[in-house]
Amino acid sequence: MPSASDILSALQSAFPGSIQESRVESDSRLWVTVDQKKLLEIAKFLRDKQGFDHYSGSAGVDRMADNLMEVVEIMASYANHNIVVMIKVKTPRDAPSVPSLVPLFWNANWYERESWEMFGINFEGHPELYPLLLGDDLVGAWPWRKDFKGYPDTTTGKRTVERVDASGLTSYRIGLTDEQVDSGQIPQRIEYPTFREREEAHIESESEMILHLGPQHAIVPGPFLLDVLVDGERIKKAFLDVGYIHKGIEKIMENRTYLQGIVYTDRMCYLASISNNEAYCGAVERLLGVTPPERAQYIRVIAAELSRIQSHLLGTGEFLTLLGSATYSPFQYMIIDREDVISLLESITGARITHTFVRFGGVRNDLPDGFAEQARKVMKMVREKTMEYKDLIAADPIYRKRMDGIGVISPQDARDLGLCGPPLRASDTPYDMRREDPILAYPDLDFKVISRKEGDSAARVDVRLDEILESVYIIEQCLDQIPEGPVQEKLPKKIKPEPGEAYYRTEDPRGEMGFYVVSDGSDKPYRVKVRGPFYATFQTFTPLLEGVYLADVVAIAGSMDACTSEVDR
Repeated sequence: MPSASDILSALQSAFPGSIQESRVESDSRLWVTVDQKKLLEIAKFLRDKQGFDHYSGSAGVDRMADNLMEVVEIMASYANHNIVVMIKVKTPRDAPSVPSLVPLFWNANWYERESWEMFGINFEGHPELYPLLLGDDLVGAWPWRKDFKGYPDTTTGKRTVERVDASGLTSYRIGLTDEQVDSGQIPQRIEYPTFREREEAHIESESEMILHLGPQHAIVPGPFLLDVLVDGERIKKAFLDVGYIHKGIEKIMENRTYLQGIVYTDRMCYLASISNNEAYCGAVERLLGVTPPERAQYIRVIAAELSRIQSHLLGTGEFLTLLGSATYSPFQYMIIDREDVISLLESITGARITHTFVRFGGVRNDLPDGFAEQARKVMKMVREKTMEYKDLIAADPIYRKRMDGIGVISPQDARDLGLCGPPLRASDTPYDMRREDPILAYPDLDFKVISRKEGDSAARVDVRLDEILESVYIIEQCLDQIPEGPVQEKLPKKIKPEPGEAYYRTEDPRGEMGFYVVSDGSDKPYRVKVRGPFYATFQTFTPLLEGVYLADVVAIAGSMDACTSEVDR
């Protein structure tokens, strides 16, 4: 199996003079800055010759002091090796433009659109640079640039203008900056077709119509707009519009100290707050060069696996209520089982949902007295109940007809679309960060990566139920193996990492969660980029729904286990 040094040597040999800077962080992590004119060729070489078939995402960085913009492309592999390459390209800040990777990786679409609307970075060759997360008033203001002045003054509210129309509805718009007012400059709205115009362009006959599912709808698992162009009962094309609960967490974290930032990771997706804590703290620990004590590592694993169990119980139970028949009843029981799991988490962290428990260099506190005995009782109950749920849905004919063979995704399509987590593993791709990029105490634990070959909606639910059983097994091992010792490394009260950057991945309940953190040496991160798992999966909805029956939208969309809050972070 190659190492990061081997990949660097291959790049330098194939593209002499094009690798401007490089850093081998470890055997599995490589950072390279390349000539942007060679970006497409280098990405294609890595994909076709070095096995980097997984485009994991990208991040924009405003290097205002250097008058540059930076794009960081994250590439990995599904099966060939466990190396992650961070490819960086620099472009002038006054007219930033880099080649689009959409011709090579379909799922680069959303990542590039986000960098365009947030930073104003153009991606040459991108097929649809339209707004993704922002409202029209902010498009063209590039709100994640360091010199953006569109946020309201905390004392006067000068920049945000409130407007009440004749019907009593309130809207807000961003006013001009003082510099724009003084110079008489009025920003021109960037021209692009509206979401509705893009939809209606696909209507070809009077028999076709567009149905709006959301942003609030009984069969849509979250506040997002899913529009479908139907011809009879079949979906001809699907359209997604997100950004309805955009919270601006990444930008907020750049204006908070490192420690204060942990609180915001909880709020991205409350069903994965422990995993989000872990991913952020792990990235900062790499900047600090700190390794948590062994006992703290085990506690972090226990908390993460408890979080995975409660997330799968709630997500599966809620989804089953949509399908009817006997599958309605499990929600009532799963939510009760989940309460026992949450009580265990509460005994550790002091909170039931948003924990803010993981700390740089360890955890906030040790396990409480008697935790191991109580945890073993709850794990025994969870194992028995989960087996009952598996038997129940296996015997339900309505469930089987609505799920078996519905929304099938082949292994190759799953990888090409950039799926992650249970939806990917349900398509015969056993890709799990706990194995691919092991952290904490996971290398010392025995567990299986759950996968299925069918790739249908039923397989995606089966994977989650079996993952609950596997998480129980992991927790029981941790309780048997956890050593005595400290739970926190000694660190300064004010966290100020040396200038640098780090990327850290973990497996949260929905898949690959990554944090890219840049330090400028101050007590606040210069840049925080979240690579969320459902953001990656969500993008796949539109191609997956084409050609299916309208009634199957519930099974396909619901089996993905949405967390729109993480998408709209």
